[in-house]
Amino acid sequence: MEEIRLTAPVIISSKSATDGGSESRVIQQAGQVPIVRGNRRFWLDGSVVLDDLCVRRTSDLEFVVPHAAAHWPVDLIAEWWANSAKNPGALYIEDTTESWSACLPDPLGGAVTFYLEQSGQAFISTSNVELVNAAERSGLRIEKDPHFQIERLLLGNGGLTASSYANVQSVEPFQYLVLIGAQVQIHKYKILDQYSSMSLFEVFTTLRNDVLSSVNAIANSGAEQVISHLTGGFDSRLVLSAVLNLGLNDKIDLFCSGPDGSTDRVIADGLTRRFSLRRTNGAGLTTAPTNNMSERLMGALFASGGITNTGPHGREVSVNAAAMGGGYGEVLRTFYGNRVIHSNGKLDKNLLVSSFLPSARNKNSYVSELAVQDVSAKLLTKFEFLEDSYASTDFVADAFYTHVRNRYHIGQTSLLWSRIGSRFDPLYSVAGFELGRRTTQNSRMSNVVGFDLMDSMFSDLLAQPFDYDRFNEALRDFRRPPEPLAWPAKDTSINFEKALSPSTTETSPFLQTLSRISAKEPVLTPADRRAKTLEANKMGVSFWQIVYKNTGKELLASAYEQTRGSQIYDLVDSSYVEKLITSNAMTKKQLRDLYSLGGILTWLSFG
Repeated sequence: MEEIRLTAPVIISSKSATDGGSESRVIQQAGQVPIVRGNRRFWLDGSVVLDDLCVRRTSDLEFVVPHAAAHWPVDLIAEWWANSAKNPGALYIEDTTESWSACLPDPLGGAVTFYLEQSGQAFISTSNVELVNAAERSGLRIEKDPHFQIERLLLGNGGLTASSYANVQSVEPFQYLVLIGAQVQIHKYKILDQYSSMSLFEVFTTLRNDVLSSVNAIANSGAEQVISHLTGGFDSRLVLSAVLNLGLNDKIDLFCSGPDGSTDRVIADGLTRRFSLRRTNGAGLTTAPTNNMSERLMGALFASGGITNTGPHGREVSVNAAAMGGGYGEVLRTFYGNRVIHSNGKLDKNLLVSSFLPSARNKNSYVSELAVQDVSAKLLTKFEFLEDSYASTDFVADAFYTHVRNRYHIGQTSLLWSRIGSRFDPLYSVAGFELGRRTTQNSRMSNVVGFDLMDSMFSDLLAQPFDYDRFNEALRDFRRPPEPLAWPAKDTSINFEKALSPSTTETSPFLQTLSRISAKEPVLTPADRRAKTLEANKMGVSFWQIVYKNTGKELLASAYEQTRGSQIYDLVDSSYVEKLITSNAMTKKQLRDLYSLGGILTWLSFG
């Protein structure tokens, strides 16, 4: 039998040879041998900090999974995992004697866990792609779900529709899955219960310990290079405050993606000189180098199975690097909380829809009324679920951020990169979520938790300039701003270490698909380049958006031909698609739509 190589584990139900029933089993990618405790086997997907140690691959579980887990009931293993694991990742378990399997995602659900029950079979995986591949190998036909892509257009991410494939579901944060036979059981972690008797100070202390523990573990993970992203903003500096608190600036390189002279770069350079930081010229976890704009725009969407357009493109193989960012900083403050969704203390559907879908009913929108109604109904259902789950109406919009956007955007991107290197978000903390849940909306708007956390770890960073005045009016009600400091003189040069980058392959499923589509890569003469530059400057858009306009139209035309008459055109105005294909002159919005809608239709047609 040909070896099946997977990027993530899949739990499937299969027929038992003895009684004709079903039993659970886990398939894992080649080269990742499970660790064993008694009759149980364990795998990892993602990268996590577990009991103050960095776990970056399945073999690392040998040092952290208790030997007692050989006989613990699954709910006890689940509580150990939920209380210990930080960062998007999942633990897979197979009991070879009792014939059950389980998938335990991190408690905040950054490793979105998908499941499918169809035709008497069941599949579970933290990879949308591998779950569908396993189902199709078992003889099932799985259709793509255009509703997920409509949500990406309207909200910036999917997640109200659980997957980009029809009938594939996902669990919520603080839930995990057990498969017995062909029956999928949804269980709930109890980790939030332990916070009920803790004071706010105790929860804050737990958050602080979580952040410091994670940064220390990542710095000592054994990765050949550890890189932390640094911008002019708050969250990346909050991670830096933990690095400086622990005295780890000699183990961690800082990377700023801003061009020389940009606000991000000026601030990163100033911090580098002031605190003697190490810098690097790359992010470590970077996409395969390419001059193909189609790959830049759509590679990640194809590689993620239609989930996200950020992340690897499908040609990246591996790199022994760990990268840190501030991706979970939004959990500590408000993201959606200032949107008005209640009237007289009750959830108001009209206010909810107008707050989250403000442009959906715009007369110039190409999204149909049917699509808007579908997303609106799912939005209302999700908010009703969150109101039932969390007593505070004040918190429900920010709970929506954690339950949907944070998982399908930040969590998914981290997990995808952790299959190539190790991507960490040290601000990941259930205690941080709990603080948000128990503080007021005004407190979350002020980001007082984040400021107090930075103040407790390395207060000098608060006085350094940010990209804009972070001491907003709400924060000034709680804390006095420090006296701002000027940047040190630029009399010392900054040395940039060479960053590691992933090894790559020459092709990918997306590039193989692209080779079959009639879309030509542009070739520019110097005169062409000058003309395109002038056109881009006149419109106020990217140079490459102008250069690839005709290629984008050719891709959209090919996708339209494949999808003509399909369900997607109940949701999207087909005449608008035709207009994008045929128009010579385009507005700024139409050019943006050409790429966003074109990418989605291309994936629905050829992905």
